[in-house]
Amino acid sequence: MDDVCILGAGPAGLFAALTAAATARSVRVLEKQPEPGRKLLLTGSGQCNFTHTGPIADFLTAYGGHGRFLKPALFHFNNADAVDFFAARGVPSTTVAETGKVFPISRRAQDILQALLAACRETRVEIRSRQGVTRFAAEEPGRFRIETADGSVVTAGRLVLATGGQSYPATGSTGDGYRLAQALGHRIEPPRPGLAPFFIRDFTLADLTGIAFKNLAVTLWRRGKKITTRSGDLLLTHHGVSGPVIHNLARDTAPGDIATLAFAPDADPDHARRRGFAGLELRGSLKPAAWLKSFGLPQVLQRRILALAKIAPGTSAAQLSRIQRQTMLRLLTAFPLEIASLGDFNQAMVTCGGVALDEINPKTMESRLVPGLYFAGEVMDIDGDSGGYDLQAAWSTGALAGASAAASLSASGHPRQASRLDNTRK
Repeated sequence: MDDVCILGAGPAGLFAALTAAATARSVRVLEKQPEPGRKLLLTGSGQCNFTHTGPIADFLTAYGGHGRFLKPALFHFNNADAVDFFAARGVPSTTVAETGKVFPISRRAQDILQALLAACRETRVEIRSRQGVTRFAAEEPGRFRIETADGSVVTAGRLVLATGGQSYPATGSTGDGYRLAQALGHRIEPPRPGLAPFFIRDFTLADLTGIAFKNLAVTLWRRGKKITTRSGDLLLTHHGVSGPVIHNLARDTAPGDIATLAFAPDADPDHARRRGFAGLELRGSLKPAAWLKSFGLPQVLQRRILALAKIAPGTSAAQLSRIQRQTMLRLLTAFPLEIASLGDFNQAMVTCGGVALDEINPKTMESRLVPGLYFAGEVMDIDGDSGGYDLQAAWSTGALAGASAAASLSASGHPRQASRLDNTRK
């Protein structure tokens, strides 16, 4: 019987394994794909933005309403620990000052994966691929039985569920962990796409695809009520909008919501509108096109705003009707987009929803329902903002789950061995 068995060889599963193996006698990872870490290789467009810079306390706001749950894990193994861990294994990092994103200097996700696999080899973790789980059960406290697709049977004293979510299903993230957790009595918050683009109904900017904006404020509305405002980079696409600011709004968005874009560089749209009215009224000879140009908008967007406001080329400010002025200013400061749908799981970077957090002990990642069962990573109802927060959650929850599983073996009378992972913690 293995001391610890981990289901899933993604970032959270591999980190749980090598952390548990620092003190546990035998650790085995079961992965249904032909090789481990497929989804990890896609992160950051293959460059692997593996964490974010700054104080770890600032991370708590990057996970929607779930930062409080993640606090023990994030403080147990923080972003500086992640940087040190990979640097100690020959993968130094670099930080993009403008965004705070942290990448390996090589900009190769493969280097991050190879460092993880090397650490697993050092700690004698056994990784078995093509081992999709067909059945498993908690036969008694401290004994789990796992059956795999090839007919193998594995028993373990502790089990870590790190099977991921449902985003990018081609990499193996097909929500298997939800079914397994439910079989043991856990509640699943309905999975939905996270960090996903928006598809817009009757999109009037579809022909402007490829235009990008820096630090654009986007406000989300539902039935006339403001939900939230976020700022960040935005990209116009053929069917809607994408980019970090849109991805970060996805967890709060539903079809039918309205997103308004503030093209005017002013944090307060009402102030921008008042300033705009004053500018137009004081300079009656000013051409609206020239006035829009002063905001640094791309020329094609200037023309589109004028067309939607039904303002003919060459019109002066003095010739504008009040409705034309109001329409132009509204499009400049709160351009409305009705959200038809979000990108599906093939386009979403992460999954919102998963194993309900109130059924997991945040100090250990152990199930509150099944002794000896632990969770790590995206299988839980956690999702982070764009910028390395999701991978940091994977390292942190994996490290805590693995350490807790190994420690519980010692507490239950299982012998432990001396630590073989000196660089996992500072």
